Amino acid sequence: MNNVMICLELTLLAVGAFFLIRSLRPINQLILDLTDQKLIRQWKTLSVLILSFLIGYLVLGYDLWVHKDNSSFISVMIALVLFLGGTFAFLVGQLALYTANDMKHLALLQQESITDGLTRLKNRRYFDQRLSEEVALSKRYKLPLSLILVDVDYFKKINDVFGHTVGDEVLKNLSNIIMETVRDSDVVARYGGEEIVIITPNTDKKEASLLAERLREKVEKTVMATVETTQEVVQATISLGVCALSHVILDKEALLEETDQALYLAKKYGRNRVSISSW
Repeated sequence: MNNVMICLELTLLAVGAFFLIRSLRPINQLILDLTDQKLIRQWKTLSVLILSFLIGYLVLGYDLWVHKDNSSFISVMIALVLFLGGTFAFLVGQLALYTANDMKHLALLQQESITDGLTRLKNRRYFDQRLSEEVALSKRYKLPLSLILVDVDYFKKINDVFGHTVGDEVLKNLSNIIMETVRDSDVVARYGGEEIVIITPNTDKKEASLLAERLREKVEKTVMATVETTQEVVQATISLGVCALSHVILDKEALLEETDQALYLAKKYGRNRVSISSW
């Protein structure tokens, strides 16, 4: 009977130790994936504690093997508790890793749902939501808010002459130029087709027009695409409309309409220019 109890205790300890060792794998993977240093330190501490417990398992197992006559109901219960502890650590590690992976997947899906596939800018749906939020904040705290609408001049002609692949390259390079020029607090989104819109919080119309002019000059001086077959460089220009909230422009709809009207005037009067709403 005593030998059976010894075998049972050693088996429980061995399986518990196995689960403890297995728990280190997902925990180490978590440590590699995490960026928060505080969380990393906490998971590393847990790893050290698991290794300490593992040493305890080995010591108890060795003691049971050497002193076989000391087996009792109490020692069996201790081995059972240690077995359950190892199982618990393993399940915690697995659950934490699965949860972290699910959260990363959900974050990726959320990011993709608000991102334009070609330019990697925010999409129209995100823009509509943010503009409503920014207009509300601007009115509540009486802060300036401006909007810039950007359109590639003669974009249809670029597509017709060089092909849609070159047109796509022009849009991607334009997006990169804009993202390199605006502030982190600005919101840049693909508005539709070749139009890109920029929300500039806490920025008045004069400051927004200066930003628009910098963008216009940068695009004018930049090679926007290269034709792969002939290595011909493609230049492009942009027209920009600028408008800001004011005592006349009071809401999101009016701001969009007036910015679009300013862009229309920029295109009407020659393109490759910035037009500022008179309101």
